[in-house]
Amino acid sequence: MSNIERSDTFRLGDLLVNRRLGAAARQMVCCLWVLCLQTAPCVCSAQVQLPTVNLGETNFEDGFAAPGWFLQEFPESYHASELRDSHGNTIPGTNRVTAYSTTTYVAYISRQRVFGGWLAGEVLQPLVDLDVRLATGASSRVSGLADTTVGVGLQWAPKKTRSGLFVHRVVLDLTVPTGKYNDRRSVNLGNHLVVAEPYYAFTYERKKVEFSVRSHYFWSSTNNEPFVGFGIRNMQPGQAFHVNYATSYELCKNVRLGFNGYWLQQVTDHKIVDADVPGSKERTVGLGPGIQLSGREIWFRLNGYIETDVHNRPSGIKVTFRISKAVPTKQPQL
Repeated sequence: MSNIERSDTFRLGDLLVNRRLGAAARQMVCCLWVLCLQTAPCVCSAQVQLPTVNLGETNFEDGFAAPGWFLQEFPESYHASELRDSHGNTIPGTNRVTAYSTTTYVAYISRQRVFGGWLAGEVLQPLVDLDVRLATGASSRVSGLADTTVGVGLQWAPKKTRSGLFVHRVVLDLTVPTGKYNDRRSVNLGNHLVVAEPYYAFTYERKKVEFSVRSHYFWSSTNNEPFVGFGIRNMQPGQAFHVNYATSYELCKNVRLGFNGYWLQQVTDHKIVDADVPGSKERTVGLGPGIQLSGREIWFRLNGYIETDVHNRPSGIKVTFRISKAVPTKQPQL
């Protein structure tokens, strides 16, 4: 398919897929508090924990999209058997977090132009099963719907450059506390706070090779009803920057093989009762391979990540599988 033909189709639409696609480990805000309080008192103050963000859920050819409906389903698994402290060292004890999730994603890109881009919107709803087992022998398991995310943004059409093709998008996502939450449970599927997260994504493609990047900034409100066992009035996760990056090569028609990764760096400390918690900033890096198979307006992606350079959060292995289906709209006749 030529570049011109590609620009008129609903390419690979990672589209407006946002931070909440990684719902698998999403609700460790409370469970890791409990883990630290019971296994490592010396570092418990550093473990408010960020809600789960988009770490590697979007990757190959992320910047491409075109007017129409876009549907996706994101089955995912996450397994962590270690918890790292602020120095990146493993906290003693056998602790395990296992999570399975699937996120239903619906987006629509209109033909309405704003600043030269198509106006677009999205909705995401995760369904999660989370199992937490601690070194103390305590355990908890919860299943159900997690928080809902809605977003609005602008998608620009692919633009030919001297040596290739460039396409990009900007989106503001808002996650609202609709998920299952009870302040008498140490493990919850809802975060009980509001999250705002703008991001910018682009893809540069030349011949059979493409390179994609998506940069996010994370901010959340305060949880004024944390788990009663904490004995505190409120807590607030710190602000963070995180980025997904990927490159792939077209081995043959409809088959791409590549390498992908993510990087998260918290930039402000967590807060407890409106006071900063020193040494609480989180960090992680994930790296791994991926493959993409495609057909007529349908795509299948399988990606894996091993986490390294982890601070103040679990360290584990993530596997994502994504099914994407585009329903393009026709250009209106004049």
